[in-house]
Amino acid sequence: MPFENILNLKVKAFFFNSATDYLPYYKNFDINIDKGAILLDILNKIKEQNSDFSFPNKNIILKINNQITTANTLVIDIVNVMGTELQIDPATSYRSNNGLILNDDDFMESFRLLSPYATDIDKEFYQSLYPTHYASESSLYNRQYIGDAILILASKMINDGNIHKKEILAAISDEFNGIRCCEYENNVFEGKDYTETITNLKSMINIKDTATKCDKVSFRKKEHELELETLEGAELALYLGESNSSELLSVTKEKIINAGAKFITFNMSTKLAGQTLMEINFELAHTKAGTMLLDALDSGADILVCAKDTDVTIFQNALVHCEKIMGRDIELKIISISKLEEMCRVSA
Repeated sequence: MPFENILNLKVKAFFFNSATDYLPYYKNFDINIDKGAILLDILNKIKEQNSDFSFPNKNIILKINNQITTANTLVIDIVNVMGTELQIDPATSYRSNNGLILNDDDFMESFRLLSPYATDIDKEFYQSLYPTHYASESSLYNRQYIGDAILILASKMINDGNIHKKEILAAISDEFNGIRCCEYENNVFEGKDYTETITNLKSMINIKDTATKCDKVSFRKKEHELELETLEGAELALYLGESNSSELLSVTKEKIINAGAKFITFNMSTKLAGQTLMEINFELAHTKAGTMLLDALDSGADILVCAKDTDVTIFQNALVHCEKIMGRDIELKIISISKLEEMCRVSA
């Protein structure tokens, strides 16, 4: 193969065999592969180098740098978005039996919620959503969550005029594991975005929060005022959330560095963190928010700048409850972009 047609990849691959391993582990591989290759070719090359690496014989889905995709995806498409350093994980690690091989019984268990009202065409459509089911963000926080795919099927069946609309909505509205757990994010690589579909489906249901007034009572408030003398030596992180603007990231990073502060990156900076769940799932909303805030804190930040003013208000109000649910103090100041700009002017 001509040199210019070769991709040189650094691949970190997941290993785990429930029969022999207590915990999962990773191994690193240098992979040279043709630009026309698919992900299956990478899996086969890893298998050639280490026979303990396992993946299914068919219907292969996997996680690449935290995005779900299939083994038929072109490697060059992955590299163009993610670069040449890739981490391979099972679509969901807690259902891994052996490497990328999953216990996927839950997929069809969710379908059984709607099977009494579904046609063969509905079932075929649901089966096409196999990657979407395992890309469900809420499953990271509630392993019993029914999954985004069954909600998408419910929407399709209702929009197709299924006469069992009432029964369909009831079937997906389990108090603890149903639609009230869903804060949808499109985690499928180059996958269709179903945000509007899920939003419209939620609007058909009167979703009530199960948290009591006692659960929501706050006996103290966190103080968020900051000294404006200087930012020098401070460590700031930027929470982009759903805005996920590379331009805003670049501009904000530059302002922070120019003010003599350190810019901190953290994994959850572009993930939703319970904002859409605050009124319908108090515990899950604060678990997600708390997880994000602790991710920023544990990455080294002492100040979290939020791209959206509404997120500032949400997280400031949620902080005490986040601490209670997470079982940790979260010593993190939460401010807006405009507040950051004011502090930068003072620091100048």
